[in-house]
Amino acid sequence: MKFLQAQGHFGVLDGQKIRFEDGLNVLYLPNEGGKTTLCNFLRVMLYGLNTSRRDGKNQLSDKTKYRPTDGNPMSGLLELEWKGRRVVISRQTGKGNAPMQEFSAYYADTGEPCAELTAKDCGQILTGVSEEGYQSSALLDGQDQALSAKELGERMLALSTTGDSAMTYSNALSQLDQWKNALRGAGNRGRYAQVEADIEQITQSIARLDDLSEQIANYQAQIPQAEQRIAEAEAEHQQATEDFTLLFVAKRESAEREERRSRERLAQLREQLPPSQALVDAERATAQFTEAQRAYAAAKAELDEVSVNYDKWKDDIDQTEDAYSNSSRSRADIHIRGWSMILAVLFGVLAVVSLLHLIPFGPLTPYMPYLFSVFAVIALVVTFMGSTESLDSPPMDFDEERVRLERRRQSAITREAQTSEQLMQAREKFREQMGRVAPQLPEDDEAGALAYMKELEEKKRVYLARKREHDDLTEHYLEILDKTGPQGEARTHMNETKDAVDQARQACTELHESIAVCRGKSEEIGSRDELCKLRGRLEEEKESILWQLDAIRLAKESLMRANAELTGRVSPQINKLAQEYMRVLTADRYTAMQLYTNFEATCRRDNSAVEMDRLRLSTGTRDQLYLALRLAVCKVLLDSADESVPIVLDDPFVNYDDQRVACGMKLLREIAHERQVILLTCRRP
Repeated sequence: MKFLQAQGHFGVLDGQKIRFEDGLNVLYLPNEGGKTTLCNFLRVMLYGLNTSRRDGKNQLSDKTKYRPTDGNPMSGLLELEWKGRRVVISRQTGKGNAPMQEFSAYYADTGEPCAELTAKDCGQILTGVSEEGYQSSALLDGQDQALSAKELGERMLALSTTGDSAMTYSNALSQLDQWKNALRGAGNRGRYAQVEADIEQITQSIARLDDLSEQIANYQAQIPQAEQRIAEAEAEHQQATEDFTLLFVAKRESAEREERRSRERLAQLREQLPPSQALVDAERATAQFTEAQRAYAAAKAELDEVSVNYDKWKDDIDQTEDAYSNSSRSRADIHIRGWSMILAVLFGVLAVVSLLHLIPFGPLTPYMPYLFSVFAVIALVVTFMGSTESLDSPPMDFDEERVRLERRRQSAITREAQTSEQLMQAREKFREQMGRVAPQLPEDDEAGALAYMKELEEKKRVYLARKREHDDLTEHYLEILDKTGPQGEARTHMNETKDAVDQARQACTELHESIAVCRGKSEEIGSRDELCKLRGRLEEEKESILWQLDAIRLAKESLMRANAELTGRVSPQINKLAQEYMRVLTADRYTAMQLYTNFEATCRRDNSAVEMDRLRLSTGTRDQLYLALRLAVCKVLLDSADESVPIVLDDPFVNYDDQRVACGMKLLREIAHERQVILLTCRRP
């Protein structure tokens, strides 16, 4: 197979045709010129675009990353030669704007569809490997030069067995281990342990159902006895009740007769009284009227007294005031003490003498005038102490007494007017209420109304007394019904039998409730037949898991044997071819190479016995070793008898110097004699 031309709207590809020739095709494109885009365009045209992949945090999906920059829908055409005929592969954006989802493949010379190629299996059929296998073998990215020996070995082993780098030997072993762990993992986390736990749980549930069924049977067996006890207790209680009723029927009938006669007498007395509310209102109005009469009488008496005595009391005040005005004042004798007067004069003379310094007093001379003056004042006060003027006190405050007398007069007049008004209001209300309770009485007959109210009050007193007697009879009647009487054993026995009936019914109710609880638990657990069937299926699954574990063990042993055999068969071919490629890439500097069974490669110079692994090689030499191994893998594992797969290289010489680039180009030219080689690079020779 070889590519002839490509054309598409994919990323920076703007629909321009790109032609490919036989042998080595070198396309010089600058950085950001579309080298990686072209490589991925060829991959997508062969294997399709995965539209289900979503953008990640660190990586964009192909449908986002390669959205056409020219604004056209994503589409592409790839013309290639396969099995001697030219085939055109088309992938267009279909309905719903699904990019590259409409696929067609047809022969260029006739236009008839190529039925062998489908949208899903096109790349697999053309190259013989899956998309992952193609990316890890015939599609070489210059940035992917640092795979470890383990990763390289796994890829080559997978390509040599399944053609898919995703299905590596370690992945297969890991998948088998995952299946084993899923079936019988450590810590009772596998399906086998879960099935065993489910079987144990179902077995316990079945046993629990059996226990509940047994409990239900026991409870149901006790129900007839409980119902029999209820019937016996009810019969005994009925008999005790009849005995008690016969015992107290005489007392009850007598009390009933007395209570009935008392009720009739009370009804007769009640008929003689007005309605309760009218009587209460009349009593209240009568009390208010009587009180208003007493208040008015008192106010009228006081006003009469003040009116009669007002002039006399006023004349008494005037006469008292005149008598006091004509009375004389008297002053008491002035009492003078002679000895204190002499001392006062003496101290005054000494003060003058000391002031004039006629008599020396030593250091106290400046202070003696003041001292003698103080003594003289004290003696003078003592001389006249006890001399006062006394006047006869008036017997009263005549003006205040006149004001009080006038105020008392006005107060009596005001109180008489207020009580008179209140009496009129009370009289109107009294007459109104009496018109309701005694309409037969004249309206102005207050004395008769008051006498009638006294009669009603007496009737009410009698009625209340009869009512208290009636209440006492009623209470006595109720007491007879509640108390046990002289022979208390009857009521006690009746109550005991009633308690026995309640206990028997409670015991029977508890049995029914226990049965309901057990049935509810049974329904919660499930049907026994269904649990038995489920346990049978789980036991069958348990046997199947044991069979699968044996199959996984055998598969793992077979895979390990196949790996050892395949490694021994494929490794020498790759080692020989990679050694030849390495010699050309290093210009005969490294002429020997050894690829071990674990795919760890070493190089040795022609004039040295030291084998150098990848850790001792320079970056450029390590990249040359990796390129040699990749090219050898493509040759050994991908080429069939009549078809070869084109190799697409995206800047494989990133870390090469000019000499290494020249050697690499030489090797690619040699390989191009056998297969199509497409080299995308930004470096010119």
